[in-house]
Amino acid sequence: MLAMRLGVLGLGGIGAGCTTGPANGTAIDVARIDATFEYSGYTNTPGEVVTLEVLADPTLDPAVNASWVSFGSATTSLSPTMINSSESALYRWTTHAAPVTSRDDPARWRNGGVVRTRAKRASGSVLTTFDEPAFPCLAEHYLAGEDWATIGSACAGVSNGRVQSTRAAGGHVGLASTTLSPLNLAASQKPDWLGRKGDITPDQTSDYYAAWGAPVSLAAFRTRYGFTSGDVTATYYNDGDLGLGREMHCRALLGRMVPDVGIACYVTNYSGVAGKAVFNEPATTVLADAVARVNSFATVAMVYNRVKQTTNFVVYGASGEQALTAQLDSTKAHVSIPNVCLECHGIDSSYDSTTHAIIDPNVSAGPAAQFLAFDPFSFKFSTAPGFTQHDQESAFRQLNALIARTSPTAATADLITGMYAPKLVTDPTAVANNDYVPSGWAAADITQDGNTMYRGVVKRGCRGCHASASHAELDFLELADWTPLLATIRYEVCARTSGSVRGHAMPQAERVSKQFWNSGARALVVSYTQPAATTFPDPTASCDP
Repeated sequence: MLAMRLGVLGLGGIGAGCTTGPANGTAIDVARIDATFEYSGYTNTPGEVVTLEVLADPTLDPAVNASWVSFGSATTSLSPTMINSSESALYRWTTHAAPVTSRDDPARWRNGGVVRTRAKRASGSVLTTFDEPAFPCLAEHYLAGEDWATIGSACAGVSNGRVQSTRAAGGHVGLASTTLSPLNLAASQKPDWLGRKGDITPDQTSDYYAAWGAPVSLAAFRTRYGFTSGDVTATYYNDGDLGLGREMHCRALLGRMVPDVGIACYVTNYSGVAGKAVFNEPATTVLADAVARVNSFATVAMVYNRVKQTTNFVVYGASGEQALTAQLDSTKAHVSIPNVCLECHGIDSSYDSTTHAIIDPNVSAGPAAQFLAFDPFSFKFSTAPGFTQHDQESAFRQLNALIARTSPTAATADLITGMYAPKLVTDPTAVANNDYVPSGWAAADITQDGNTMYRGVVKRGCRGCHASASHAELDFLELADWTPLLATIRYEVCARTSGSVRGHAMPQAERVSKQFWNSGARALVVSYTQPAATTFPDPTASCDP
């Protein structure tokens, strides 16, 4: 897709030239063997031969020329192309080529893994590459009338080196195969999704409910917290999180002496199969039940108490009775309450079975568990009147305005503010936007690395849960949080299961993992700056299941 956009814009790179397609971080859903792609770009020389190369094995050191082997070539055009006010002409090259054929070693591109290619001039210089999430940068600079050297310098991809002065050295293109993922592995090999908080017994959950005074039924919950009127409601399919239909209800809690004593929400879940926790059913089927309010299987409720500065959970079954477990994925491996809730609503928190309370060692004043922002762009919606995304924009704004009153983390507050900027979330005319990038990423350095990694990786597979972190280094609110953890992130995302150590630990939920592996995010993780202590061969660099 980005290659097509670049071709239309006719954008060039810096210095020697560039590769405009494929883009780094592109997801490929076809068989990797004999898969042919259109490679294209520009140099500043007519009739020049450009050679395509692929890492002979993705685990080899990309900085060593001997790691690369040729798989095709192209010759630049004799007809010049001028970009905006450029005084120097560019000459386009294009060809169709397969990085891996049936005659080649399939280790170049492992099933479900990442392959890396690059384009070189006869002089040996490697052409600059661009990233799949970089189109906003390219369009902005092109429409500003800048010349091709300026555009390429501003928008060069993450594999070109993080220091601006080295950008002309060129980079590589990482393509991520989506034909196989951790979801396809045997049960003993799958990631231990939702397992980081451990498990407790149903009796311990009952003790937890009693300790905070959880209502014994959904009807009692609705009565206690005033859900007879005045609540804000939205209905959607949680595409980026659980793969369920959700009927959300939230309201502010008003006391006699204190004007704002907290927030309460409950969300009824629909799977598309009556009364059962089934996942990944067609969104249209699930939404039909959610809109009709039929065939639900469970309801999850949360209460933020402003006076006590606590947030607590309770789950109710299909008939409204209090439930002591909650199934949130197809594995059924971890179902303890509140532990399974804390996987995303408090990544720094844990359940203390002695005090029967949720605790967070980083929080001295404030809730140990967190409400999360509503990101309508990660949902799917019904086409029925009143239930489309457009019809519910005001409802989501009101929901986020309520979340902003729950003592949210810095990352959650920033997301809510940024999503509705330049207006306030409390402004009835404010509308959410899907383009927001926190300043700690967008303005991290003079490159596009922050924008690319946030849009292509953090937003796709990390932000939803990491925004609940009380520990600043784990909230991923800025690029500076990410880079010290790069080696850990590569390992958590890409390392396979080995013996009793379960691989691909992140993303930590089945649905998020599925969406992440269906994107090109892994190629961006692999392409980003190699950790300094990396030894080769590096098994995480192939990032295959």
